Amino acid sequence: MSILVVCAALFAGLLIYGYVSNFFFRAEHYTVPVSGLDQGQPVRIVMLADLHGTVFGRNNERLIRKIDSLHPDMICIAGDMTVKDGRGSAACIALCKEIVRLCPVYYAMGNHEIRMEHYQDFSSELKKAGVFVLDNEYARFFASGKNIGVYGWSAGEWFYHKCWHKRILTVKELEHQLGVPGQGTFHILLAHNPEYFQTYCEWGADLVLSGHVHGGIARLPWFGGVISPSLRLFPKYDAGEFRERYGTMILSRGLGTHHIRLRFFNVPEISVIDLIGKSS
Repeated sequence: MSILVVCAALFAGLLIYGYVSNFFFRAEHYTVPVSGLDQGQPVRIVMLADLHGTVFGRNNERLIRKIDSLHPDMICIAGDMTVKDGRGSAACIALCKEIVRLCPVYYAMGNHEIRMEHYQDFSSELKKAGVFVLDNEYARFFASGKNIGVYGWSAGEWFYHKCWHKRILTVKELEHQLGVPGQGTFHILLAHNPEYFQTYCEWGADLVLSGHVHGGIARLPWFGGVISPSLRLFPKYDAGEFRERYGTMILSRGLGTHHIRLRFFNVPEISVIDLIGKSS
């Protein structure tokens, strides 16, 4: 067998692996210590992001069963559950109608939702289903002796431009859109784009939940994600847990894809975040 044939077979195998990887997902677990939270009574958050209309089983039954088995106290959706042309919006609404039966669901929009022609109708349907749609808004959640503020930032389309057109985000802009976070509350910020993590922390976010980067599309050992949707090679924020002095970010690899329907060493993710009490 010639080297050319072997290389062709390996390449074909890699493509098959990259395509088949779309149909499986993994629950990734994270732990975030929180001052003032009752010790021994963790608060469990399940985060979903970047579904892009993908369906796992009939009517997403595989995804729903998995979420149910994780026993979340709250579900946070960090955007891009649809595609900008509207594909996947019906499946997303159907999914939300099921998971609101499990616990409160908080939804912040990504760049695909805000570009949908029927965005307002989509948002209204989510609200009718019982979802807390956080379009530059916040909601309160009380659990395990702690007040939790859940904020959703709907970034304008200009915050998603390619690398040569990156816009700077200031704390003042966030304060204008979201207000000034109060004292004595643990602040969760659902912000689809992770690139502004440092600014989110300076604004007052204790925990940031993000997506958008799809894990870097492909992942390499030691190097991590290869390229972001903004066409940045080896982006600083690709997937996993990141910390600044005053805050933590959990960045999902996402559940779906668009444009490039391949995932190399980059399994779709449900993020499971346990908030645990720590001594003040």
